[in-house]
Amino acid sequence: MRWVWALPLFSLVLAQGGPKYEGWTKYLLSAPDYRLEQLLKGKWPYLEVLRKDRLRDYQKGPCDPAKQDCSGRLPWAEAQAHEFYLPLSSLEATREVARDLRKAWQRFEERYYWRVITELNNPAFWFAYCLAGVKGPELSPPLPDFRLMVPSEGVDTAFLDAATRSGGPLDLGKWASMGLHKLDKYLPVPQVDPKEFCDGLEMQILPLMYIPGFKVLVQGYEVFRTPGYPSRPFWFNEAEANARVERAMQKALTDYYADYLKEVSQILLTPRPSTPQDLLSLLPKDFKSLGSPKAYLPVPWQGHLLGAGSVVAPVYTELFPVDLTALWDQVQAIWDTYKRLIDRAGSDLEKVYLYVHFYRSAKTLFDSRAFLGLPGMDLVKTNLKNLVDTPLRSLTQGIPILKGCTGDLDALASCATTALMQIDELWKLKRDLEGVLARNPQDREAQTKLAQTNQQLKDNLGGKAQELPVKADRESPGLWKFEEAKRWLPPSSLPVYESFGYTTLFQAANFLEVTTVPDIRNVDLSQVNLGNWMGWAWGQLSRLVVYWHVPLTIDIRVEYCPPCVIAYPSLPLEGPAQPLGVPPYVLPFALERTHWRWVSVPEGYEVPGVRGAPYTLVSDLSAYALDLRALYRPLLGR
Repeated sequence: MRWVWALPLFSLVLAQGGPKYEGWTKYLLSAPDYRLEQLLKGKWPYLEVLRKDRLRDYQKGPCDPAKQDCSGRLPWAEAQAHEFYLPLSSLEATREVARDLRKAWQRFEERYYWRVITELNNPAFWFAYCLAGVKGPELSPPLPDFRLMVPSEGVDTAFLDAATRSGGPLDLGKWASMGLHKLDKYLPVPQVDPKEFCDGLEMQILPLMYIPGFKVLVQGYEVFRTPGYPSRPFWFNEAEANARVERAMQKALTDYYADYLKEVSQILLTPRPSTPQDLLSLLPKDFKSLGSPKAYLPVPWQGHLLGAGSVVAPVYTELFPVDLTALWDQVQAIWDTYKRLIDRAGSDLEKVYLYVHFYRSAKTLFDSRAFLGLPGMDLVKTNLKNLVDTPLRSLTQGIPILKGCTGDLDALASCATTALMQIDELWKLKRDLEGVLARNPQDREAQTKLAQTNQQLKDNLGGKAQELPVKADRESPGLWKFEEAKRWLPPSSLPVYESFGYTTLFQAANFLEVTTVPDIRNVDLSQVNLGNWMGWAWGQLSRLVVYWHVPLTIDIRVEYCPPCVIAYPSLPLEGPAQPLGVPPYVLPFALERTHWRWVSVPEGYEVPGVRGAPYTLVSDLSAYALDLRALYRPLLGR
C-alpha cells in the first residue's frame, strides 16, 4: 500500500531557516529591568539579552577602514544592535498557551482519526456523524502542570560531571509537553464537530465493501457457517478499503495538519492582551496591589518551526510578593536546591561560597525598600540567619584562612567574602604562572612565584585539594557552580529574580517525530498501576483502524401457519458487529509537533534553544505575527 506524505506549504526548508552564525555566537541573559518603581510609572518589566559576537565588536569601538584593518569585524551599525529587550509574561498565561497547544493537537488527532474511520466505514458512519451529527463533549483540556526542565544543552559539563559523581544521576528533566500529545479521554464518539472531518465526504454505497459472514440454522441446529465466521466477512473488498484509508490519511495529513500548524502559530505568536493600552491597564498604582497581571508577550527567535529556533517568553509568578510565608517557603526551597546540588558537586570551599552568596542574595531581597514596614519581615530575616549561621560557622573552622572570621552573621559573611577574594586572586595568579611556564618552562622567576603561590594556597586551605570556584574562562562568569545551580530554581517574582540573578523562560519549538496516533509512547512508566495501563490500552485499542461488519445468522424453521418454511436473518449469537483490521492498523505520524517547556537561566549565561535573532521570523510564519517589536516599544520605553 502506498502512503502519500505530502508536507503542506507550512513545512520548513532547513536551507531557508535563517542566517547561520559561528559556533561561538550566543545570546546571553543580561541586565533584567525589574525595578518596581518603573512598574508604577507604567513601564512593563523586561529582560535584556546580548548577542555576544556583536557585543565583542561593539566593545572594540568603531573601525575605520582608512586607518586600520577591519577584516573579520562586523559593520558598526550591526555591532551596535547587540541588545534586545524581552517583555515578561505571567506563568499562568504561559500555562494557558500550553493548554491551547494541547487542544490544537487534540483537535488534529480527532479530525485525523474520525476522517479515516468515517470514510472507511461509509455509509454507516457517514449517516451517524456527517448526516445525524452525533458527537461527544467538546475538547476541554485542563491547564498543564508547570514542570521545570534543566536543559542538557545548557548545563556546564564540568558541573554535570561533578554533580553525578556521587549521589546518583542528576535529573535533567524533560520537556513539559512530553506525554501530553493525547486526548484526556478516548471516547467512541468524536469530540469535535463532525463538520470538521466530514468536509467533502459524500455518502458512498458502491462499490460494495463486503458480503457478510453468515451461518445457517435449521430448526435451531447449525448446518453451515462461512470460513472465519463471525470474525471475518464472507468477502471483503480490501482494495477499496485500502484506497479509502489512503485517501482519508492524505486529506488529514495535508489539510488538517496545515490547520494544526496554523492554529499553533496563531496561539504562540499572538500577545494576550494584544494592545499596549490593555496591557498597561493591568498595572496597578501601588506595590501591594501589583499581583500577577495575566499577560502573554511572546518573542519569536525565528519562530518555532523545525530547525528555525523557538518562541520565548520570560515569566514571573507575581510582580511583587505580599505573602511573606510563601516568600520564605520559596527562599528556603532555593536554599534546599542549592544545598542538594553543592553537596554533590562542591568542595568545602565552594560550600562557603554558596552560604555566603546565598545569604547576601537573600538579605538583599529582604532589605528591599518595597518590604519596608511590612509586618513579619523581622521574623523572616531571623529565619534566614538561623538557616545559614550554623553551617557557615562550622565550615569556616575547617579552613585556615577563614578561622579568624567571627562576630555576628553579617560580620562573618563580610570577613569570609574578603578571604574568598584573596583565594580567588591566588588561584588566578597560579593559572597565569602556569600559562607562563607552559610557554617558557625555563622561566626561573615564574617557577619561584608559582612555588610560593602553591604554598600560600596550601597554608590558607589547610593542605586540602580544592577546586577553583571562579572559572578562568569567560563562558562561565561568576561563582560558576553557584550560577549553574540556578538552572534548578523555579519561576518567581521580580524581587527574587533580581536578588538571585536568574530568570525562568517559557519556550516552544517544533520537533520531527515518528510515532503513532495516539502516541504509543504516552504510557507513564513512572506510575505502573492498573488504571494507568488500562487507560493507555483503551486509548490504543479505541483508535485502531478497523472496518465494522455485521455477521448474520440465517435461521430456517418450519412453522405451522398452515405448514410453511420460513428463513430469516437474525443477530449473530456470538456477538455484535465485528471489527476487521485494515492496514496500517494504527494511524502513523511522521511530521512536526509543537513542544513546550520552562527553563531557568542564570544572568550572564547563554539562552538555550534559540537560533537567529529575536523578533525575526522565517518566511512561513510572516502571516501569523504582528510587528511585536513595535507593539512592545511603548510598553518597555525602549
